Amino acid sequence: MKSEQQVYVSEYLKNTDRGAPVFEKLSEILGDRLKEIPGNKNEWCRDYMPIRGANGKLVQFKYQPSYVVGKTTYEKTVPTNLQASLKELGIQVEEESEIVLDGGAIDIRGDIAIITDRVISENSSVWKDGKPVVLEGIKRLLGLKKLIVIPTDPWDITGHADGTVRIVDENRVLVNDMSSMFKSGQNDWTPLEYEKCVRWVDHLDQTLTSAGFKIERMPSAFVPNGSAWSARGVYLNFLLLEDLIIMPWFEGEEKNNESVQAKLSELFNRPVHGVYADDLSEWGGIINCCTWQYCE
Repeated sequence: MKSEQQVYVSEYLKNTDRGAPVFEKLSEILGDRLKEIPGNKNEWCRDYMPIRGANGKLVQFKYQPSYVVGKTTYEKTVPTNLQASLKELGIQVEEESEIVLDGGAIDIRGDIAIITDRVISENSSVWKDGKPVVLEGIKRLLGLKKLIVIPTDPWDITGHADGTVRIVDENRVLVNDMSSMFKSGQNDWTPLEYEKCVRWVDHLDQTLTSAGFKIERMPSAFVPNGSAWSARGVYLNFLLLEDLIIMPWFEGEEKNNESVQAKLSELFNRPVHGVYADDLSEWGGIINCCTWQYCE
């Protein structure tokens, strides 16, 4: 019998006003399955923790994203003694790589994964036969059959995938329903900004359908007029476990909260729990970003 997945969060999460309510709710849902990663000041543990491949291998990639490098305030939050923390937790990394890759920049389901083209630009030093070598490196390390590269969300400073698309199975993906963003009064775009969004959505859809996926639309409450870091309204940033899902809820969005909860339950056939995360989302991440799952 397979053991339950443990869920890890940074110990820093509960020590912030934005993170404490989320930590408390996660504790309520998960009980003793919730563990803390010691010794860091970065709540977004998804990004710097190892990535589990389709081959079962736990790979530690290099956490040196462009949205952090050169920014003194953010650089101070990068864990400097992560290996010691992992050892303390009894987590064994099987391979380390110099490839720059955040955990939030890749979504894996089975032997299929999706990354954003930000990963290519952050590892752009080597090309072969007109293709970036980094893609084959990621595929090999994680034992992937297919690796799809999608265009980066122009509103996402991090260049991550887990707020843009999530894989349901080998035939279907979930993406944000962007239709509300195009309604009059929902944004203050210039004509050029509007065109930029249209082109990005078309490019994303074409990339996914060309890869053989059927696209399922997820209701979205995202408004592009907030801060550059805000992820409020991005329901796609949910934590997917083998036996349950934990999704973000947002104040004043009860209809969307319930609609997304029902859709996720139907698509993944497991219970779905909601966690209000408005304050946390204003800092650029939500539930998937601040969690990391592990199973022996």
